[in-house]
Amino acid sequence: MATHVLIRSRKTELAWAVARWAALLAVPGLVAWLLVSPDAALATLWYVAIPVLPATFFVNTALWRGVCPLATLNELGNRIGTQREIPAKVAGALGVIGLALFHLLVPARRFLFNTEAPALVGAVAGVGVLAVALGAVYAVRSGFCNGLCPVLPVELLYGQAPLVPIARGRCSSCAVCTPRACLDLAQARAPVQALGPGRRSAAWLLTPFGAFAAGLPGFIVGYSLTPDGPLSTAPAVYAATLGGSLASFLAVAAIVAGLGLTTGVAFPVLGAAAGGLYYWFAGPAIAGRFSAGASVATGIRAVGLALVAAWLAAALWRSRPQVRLRRG
Repeated sequence: MATHVLIRSRKTELAWAVARWAALLAVPGLVAWLLVSPDAALATLWYVAIPVLPATFFVNTALWRGVCPLATLNELGNRIGTQREIPAKVAGALGVIGLALFHLLVPARRFLFNTEAPALVGAVAGVGVLAVALGAVYAVRSGFCNGLCPVLPVELLYGQAPLVPIARGRCSSCAVCTPRACLDLAQARAPVQALGPGRRSAAWLLTPFGAFAAGLPGFIVGYSLTPDGPLSTAPAVYAATLGGSLASFLAVAAIVAGLGLTTGVAFPVLGAAAGGLYYWFAGPAIAGRFSAGASVATGIRAVGLALVAAWLAAALWRSRPQVRLRRG
Protein backbone atom coordinates (compact mmCIF):
# COMPACT_ATOMS: atom_id res chain seq x y z
CA MET A 1 0.00 0.00 0.00
CA ALA A 2 1.41 3.40 -0.98
CA THR A 3 1.94 5.69 1.99
CA HIS A 4 3.32 8.77 0.25
CA VAL A 5 2.58 10.14 -3.20
CA LEU A 6 4.81 12.72 -4.88
CA ILE A 7 2.91 14.86 -7.36
CA ARG A 8 5.09 16.19 -10.16
CA SER A 9 4.39 18.03 -13.38
CA ARG A 10 4.62 16.15 -16.65
CA LYS A 11 7.64 18.21 -17.63
CA THR A 12 9.44 17.21 -14.44
CA GLU A 13 8.57 13.54 -14.93
CA LEU A 14 9.80 13.71 -18.52
CA ALA A 15 13.04 15.42 -17.51
CA TRP A 16 13.82 12.72 -14.94
CA ALA A 17 12.93 9.96 -17.40
CA VAL A 18 15.18 11.42 -20.10
CA ALA A 19 18.05 11.80 -17.62
CA ARG A 20 17.64 8.21 -16.35
CA TRP A 21 17.63 6.64 -19.79
CA ALA A 22 20.47 8.83 -21.00
CA ALA A 23 22.57 7.71 -18.03
CA LEU A 24 21.71 4.06 -18.68
CA LEU A 25 22.53 4.29 -22.38
CA ALA A 26 25.83 5.95 -21.49
CA VAL A 27 26.99 2.71 -19.84
CA PRO A 28 27.36 0.64 -23.05
CA GLY A 29 28.97 3.71 -24.60
CA LEU A 30 31.49 3.81 -21.75
CA VAL A 31 32.14 0.08 -22.11
CA ALA A 32 32.82 0.48 -25.83
CA TRP A 33 35.12 3.44 -25.16
CA LEU A 34 37.00 1.47 -22.51
CA LEU A 35 37.62 -1.34 -24.97
CA VAL A 36 38.52 0.87 -27.96
CA SER A 37 40.49 3.64 -26.25
CA PRO A 38 41.17 2.52 -22.68
CA ASP A 39 43.65 5.21 -21.65
CA ALA A 40 41.40 8.13 -22.60
CA ALA A 41 38.29 6.45 -21.20
CA LEU A 42 39.93 5.58 -17.87
CA ALA A 43 41.35 9.08 -17.49
CA THR A 44 37.99 10.70 -18.19
CA LEU A 45 36.09 8.35 -15.90
CA TRP A 46 38.40 8.39 -12.87
CA TYR A 47 39.73 11.94 -13.07
CA VAL A 48 36.74 13.87 -14.42
CA ALA A 49 33.43 12.05 -13.94
CA ILE A 50 34.08 10.38 -10.59
CA PRO A 51 35.44 13.52 -8.82
CA VAL A 52 32.22 15.33 -9.80
CA LEU A 53 30.05 12.66 -8.15
CA PRO A 54 30.80 13.59 -4.50
CA ALA A 55 29.99 17.21 -5.37
CA THR A 56 26.49 16.15 -6.42
CA PHE A 57 26.12 14.38 -3.07
CA PHE A 58 26.81 17.63 -1.25
CA VAL A 59 24.27 19.45 -3.39
CA ASN A 60 21.64 16.71 -3.00
CA THR A 61 21.90 12.92 -3.18
CA ALA A 62 18.60 12.91 -5.07
CA LEU A 63 20.51 14.04 -8.16
CA TRP A 64 22.55 10.86 -8.48
CA ARG A 65 19.92 8.52 -7.07
CA GLY A 66 17.49 9.85 -9.64
CA VAL A 67 19.68 9.01 -12.65
CA CYS A 68 21.99 6.21 -11.46
CA PRO A 69 22.14 3.49 -14.16
CA LEU A 70 22.33 0.74 -11.53
CA ALA A 71 19.12 2.02 -9.95
CA THR A 72 17.45 1.87 -13.36
CA LEU A 73 18.67 -1.71 -13.79
CA ASN A 74 17.29 -2.48 -10.33
CA GLU A 75 13.90 -1.15 -11.46
CA LEU A 76 14.07 -3.16 -14.68
CA GLY A 77 14.62 -6.21 -12.51
CA ASN A 78 11.29 -5.46 -10.84
CA ARG A 79 9.66 -6.51 -14.09
CA ILE A 80 11.07 -10.01 -13.78
CA GLY A 81 9.43 -12.60 -11.56
CA THR A 82 7.45 -11.81 -8.42
CA GLN A 83 9.04 -9.53 -5.84
CA ARG A 84 8.56 -9.87 -2.12
CA GLU A 85 9.04 -7.60 0.84
CA ILE A 86 12.59 -7.71 2.10
CA PRO A 87 13.01 -8.97 5.69
CA ALA A 88 14.76 -6.56 8.04
CA LYS A 89 17.55 -9.08 8.73
CA VAL A 90 18.18 -9.58 5.02
CA ALA A 91 18.25 -5.81 4.46
CA GLY A 92 20.77 -5.44 7.27
CA ALA A 93 22.93 -8.24 5.89
CA LEU A 94 22.91 -6.72 2.40
CA GLY A 95 23.96 -3.41 3.89
CA VAL A 96 26.96 -5.02 5.57
CA ILE A 97 27.89 -6.76 2.32
CA GLY A 98 27.64 -3.39 0.56
CA LEU A 99 30.10 -1.93 3.06
CA ALA A 100 32.44 -4.84 2.41
CA LEU A 101 32.16 -4.26 -1.35
CA PHE A 102 33.06 -0.60 -0.87
CA HIS A 103 36.25 -1.56 0.98
CA LEU A 104 36.99 -4.25 -1.60
CA LEU A 105 36.30 -2.41 -4.86
CA VAL A 106 37.52 1.14 -4.19
CA PRO A 107 41.09 0.14 -3.20
CA ALA A 108 41.16 -2.20 -6.21
CA ARG A 109 41.44 0.92 -8.35
CA ARG A 110 45.07 1.18 -7.30
CA PHE A 111 46.16 -2.19 -8.63
CA LEU A 112 43.48 -3.00 -11.20
CA PHE A 113 40.68 -0.66 -12.24
CA ASN A 114 42.74 2.50 -12.77
CA THR A 115 44.74 0.85 -15.53
CA GLU A 116 43.00 -2.35 -16.65
CA ALA A 117 39.90 -1.50 -18.70
CA PRO A 118 38.74 -5.13 -19.24
CA ALA A 119 38.73 -5.73 -15.47
CA LEU A 120 36.66 -2.58 -14.95
CA VAL A 121 34.20 -3.66 -17.64
CA GLY A 122 33.83 -7.02 -15.91
CA ALA A 123 33.23 -5.35 -12.53
CA VAL A 124 30.60 -3.01 -13.99
CA ALA A 125 28.84 -5.94 -15.64
CA GLY A 126 28.92 -7.96 -12.42
CA VAL A 127 27.43 -5.18 -10.30
CA GLY A 128 24.81 -4.57 -12.99
CA VAL A 129 23.75 -8.21 -12.85
CA LEU A 130 23.44 -7.96 -9.06
CA ALA A 131 21.22 -4.88 -9.42
CA VAL A 132 18.88 -6.67 -11.84
CA ALA A 133 18.83 -9.86 -9.79
CA LEU A 134 17.99 -8.14 -6.51
CA GLY A 135 15.32 -6.11 -8.29
CA ALA A 136 13.78 -9.36 -9.48
CA VAL A 137 13.69 -10.79 -5.95
CA TYR A 138 12.87 -7.89 -3.64
CA ALA A 139 10.29 -5.12 -3.88
CA VAL A 140 11.12 -1.87 -5.67
CA ARG A 141 14.72 -0.87 -4.79
CA SER A 142 15.00 -2.42 -1.34
CA GLY A 143 17.48 -5.10 -2.34
CA PHE A 144 20.13 -3.17 -4.23
CA CYS A 145 19.74 0.63 -4.07
CA ASN A 146 18.76 0.63 -0.39
CA GLY A 147 20.74 -2.47 0.56
CA LEU A 148 23.72 -3.86 -1.34
CA CYS A 149 24.85 -0.74 -3.24
CA PRO A 150 28.47 0.07 -2.24
CA VAL A 151 27.81 3.79 -2.74
CA LEU A 152 24.82 3.86 -0.36
CA PRO A 153 26.87 4.47 2.83
CA VAL A 154 28.45 7.56 1.26
CA GLU A 155 25.03 8.77 0.10
CA LEU A 156 23.68 8.34 3.60
CA LEU A 157 26.52 10.33 5.12
CA TYR A 158 26.04 13.30 2.79
CA GLY A 159 22.28 13.04 2.46
CA GLN A 160 21.87 14.39 5.99
CA ALA A 161 22.09 18.02 4.84
CA PRO A 162 21.47 18.66 1.13
CA LEU A 163 22.42 22.17 0.08
CA VAL A 164 19.62 22.43 -2.48
CA PRO A 165 16.12 20.99 -1.95
CA ILE A 166 15.31 18.57 -4.77
CA ALA A 167 12.37 16.19 -4.82
CA ARG A 168 13.34 12.57 -5.40
CA GLY A 169 13.60 11.50 -9.01
CA ARG A 170 12.17 8.04 -8.53
CA CYS A 171 9.31 6.43 -6.62
CA SER A 172 6.45 8.84 -7.26
CA SER A 173 4.57 6.69 -4.75
CA CYS A 174 6.04 4.87 -1.77
CA ALA A 175 5.22 1.31 -0.74
CA VAL A 176 7.70 1.33 2.19
CA CYS A 177 9.82 -1.32 0.49
CA THR A 178 12.78 -0.58 2.80
CA PRO A 179 12.41 -1.29 6.55
CA ARG A 180 14.28 1.88 7.53
CA ALA A 181 16.78 4.52 6.39
CA CYS A 182 15.39 5.18 2.90
CA LEU A 183 17.10 8.27 1.49
CA ASP A 184 14.31 8.80 -1.02
CA LEU A 185 11.55 8.92 1.58
CA ALA A 186 13.28 10.54 4.57
CA GLN A 187 16.54 12.03 3.32
CA ALA A 188 17.61 14.01 6.39
CA ARG A 189 16.51 11.32 8.85
CA ALA A 190 17.89 8.31 6.95
CA PRO A 191 21.45 8.51 8.34
CA VAL A 192 20.36 8.36 11.99
CA GLN A 193 17.77 5.70 11.15
CA ALA A 194 20.60 3.61 9.73
CA LEU A 195 22.30 3.74 13.12
CA GLY A 196 19.30 2.36 15.00
CA PRO A 197 18.93 2.83 18.77
CA GLY A 198 22.71 3.21 19.11
CA ARG A 199 22.47 6.78 17.79
CA ARG A 200 21.39 7.95 21.25
CA SER A 201 24.80 7.20 22.75
CA ALA A 202 28.38 6.47 21.71
CA ALA A 203 27.15 2.99 20.74
CA TRP A 204 26.60 4.33 17.21
CA LEU A 205 30.31 3.71 16.67
CA LEU A 206 29.67 -0.04 16.93
CA THR A 207 27.02 -0.11 14.21
CA PRO A 208 28.15 -0.99 10.66
CA PHE A 209 27.27 2.42 9.26
CA GLY A 210 28.68 4.26 12.26
CA ALA A 211 31.99 2.41 12.02
CA PHE A 212 32.11 3.18 8.29
CA ALA A 213 31.55 6.90 8.86
CA ALA A 214 34.19 7.04 11.61
CA GLY A 215 36.72 5.23 9.44
CA LEU A 216 36.06 7.04 6.14
CA PRO A 217 38.50 9.97 6.61
CA GLY A 218 41.35 7.55 7.32
CA PHE A 219 40.31 5.34 4.42
CA ILE A 220 40.59 8.31 2.06
CA VAL A 221 44.03 9.22 3.39
CA GLY A 222 45.24 5.63 3.10
CA TYR A 223 43.97 5.32 -0.45
CA SER A 224 45.27 8.72 -1.56
CA LEU A 225 48.79 8.12 -0.26
CA THR A 226 49.06 4.79 -2.08
CA PRO A 227 50.28 4.89 -5.70
CA ASP A 228 48.95 2.79 -8.56
CA GLY A 229 50.83 -0.45 -9.03
CA PRO A 230 50.61 -4.02 -10.32
CA LEU A 231 48.36 -6.72 -8.89
CA SER A 232 51.16 -7.79 -6.54
CA THR A 233 50.67 -4.53 -4.59
CA ALA A 234 47.12 -5.47 -3.60
CA PRO A 235 48.05 -6.53 -0.03
CA ALA A 236 49.84 -3.23 0.56
CA VAL A 237 46.89 -1.26 -0.82
CA TYR A 238 44.39 -3.00 1.45
CA ALA A 239 46.73 -2.63 4.40
CA ALA A 240 46.88 1.12 3.76
CA THR A 241 43.13 1.63 3.37
CA LEU A 242 42.04 -0.69 6.17
CA GLY A 243 44.83 0.59 8.41
CA GLY A 244 43.78 4.15 7.72
CA SER A 245 40.15 3.27 8.47
CA LEU A 246 41.13 1.65 11.77
CA ALA A 247 43.29 4.59 12.83
CA SER A 248 40.50 7.01 11.96
CA PHE A 249 37.93 4.92 13.83
CA LEU A 250 40.05 4.78 16.97
CA ALA A 251 40.72 8.52 16.87
CA VAL A 252 37.04 9.32 16.41
CA ALA A 253 36.06 6.90 19.17
CA ALA A 254 38.48 8.62 21.57
CA ILE A 255 37.15 12.07 20.69
CA VAL A 256 33.51 10.99 20.98
CA ALA A 257 34.17 9.31 24.32
CA GLY A 258 36.12 12.29 25.64
CA LEU A 259 33.74 15.03 24.53
CA GLY A 260 30.48 13.10 24.52
CA LEU A 261 29.63 14.28 21.02
CA THR A 262 26.19 13.45 19.69
CA THR A 263 25.66 12.23 16.15
CA GLY A 264 24.28 15.71 15.39
CA VAL A 265 27.84 17.01 15.65
CA ALA A 266 29.92 13.95 14.83
CA PHE A 267 28.27 13.04 11.53
CA PRO A 268 28.51 16.47 9.89
CA VAL A 269 32.14 16.78 11.02
CA LEU A 270 32.99 13.30 9.72
CA GLY A 271 31.29 14.01 6.41
CA ALA A 272 33.15 17.30 6.03
CA ALA A 273 36.48 15.72 7.02
CA ALA A 274 36.08 12.94 4.47
CA GLY A 275 34.91 15.32 1.73
CA GLY A 276 37.65 17.85 2.45
CA LEU A 277 40.35 15.20 2.40
CA TYR A 278 38.98 13.78 -0.84
CA TYR A 279 39.20 17.08 -2.70
CA TRP A 280 42.52 17.99 -1.06
CA PHE A 281 44.09 14.91 -2.64
CA ALA A 282 41.95 14.96 -5.80
CA GLY A 283 43.22 18.36 -6.93
CA PRO A 284 46.86 17.36 -7.44
CA ALA A 285 45.85 13.90 -8.73
CA ILE A 286 43.63 15.36 -11.45
CA ALA A 287 46.14 18.06 -12.39
CA GLY A 288 48.93 15.50 -12.54
CA ARG A 289 46.95 13.07 -14.69
CA PHE A 290 46.36 15.73 -17.35
CA SER A 291 49.77 17.42 -16.94
CA ALA A 292 48.11 20.62 -15.77
CA GLY A 293 49.79 23.27 -13.66
CA ALA A 294 49.74 23.78 -9.92
CA SER A 295 47.07 26.46 -10.32
CA VAL A 296 44.63 23.80 -11.57
CA ALA A 297 45.27 21.65 -8.51
CA THR A 298 44.81 24.66 -6.24
CA GLY A 299 41.61 25.64 -8.02
CA ILE A 300 40.09 22.18 -7.66
CA ARG A 301 41.03 22.14 -3.99
CA ALA A 302 39.52 25.57 -3.43
CA VAL A 303 36.22 24.76 -5.12
CA GLY A 304 35.95 21.41 -3.39
CA LEU A 305 36.76 22.77 0.05
CA ALA A 306 34.35 25.69 -0.40
CA LEU A 307 31.57 23.24 -1.25
CA VAL A 308 32.44 21.11 1.77
CA ALA A 309 32.47 24.16 4.06
CA ALA A 310 29.06 25.26 2.83
CA TRP A 311 27.68 21.76 3.39
CA LEU A 312 29.17 21.55 6.90
CA ALA A 313 27.63 24.89 7.87
CA ALA A 314 24.24 23.74 6.60
CA ALA A 315 24.56 20.37 8.36
CA LEU A 316 25.47 21.89 11.72
CA TRP A 317 22.71 24.48 11.41
CA ARG A 318 20.10 21.81 10.74
CA SER A 319 21.29 19.67 13.63
CA ARG A 320 21.59 22.55 16.10
CA PRO A 321 18.80 21.26 18.43
CA GLN A 322 20.96 18.13 18.91
CA VAL A 323 24.27 19.94 19.40
CA ARG A 324 25.22 19.42 23.00
CA LEU A 325 27.91 17.80 25.09
CA ARG A 326 27.16 15.03 27.54
CA ARG A 327 26.98 16.41 31.05
CA GLY A 328 29.07 15.14 33.85
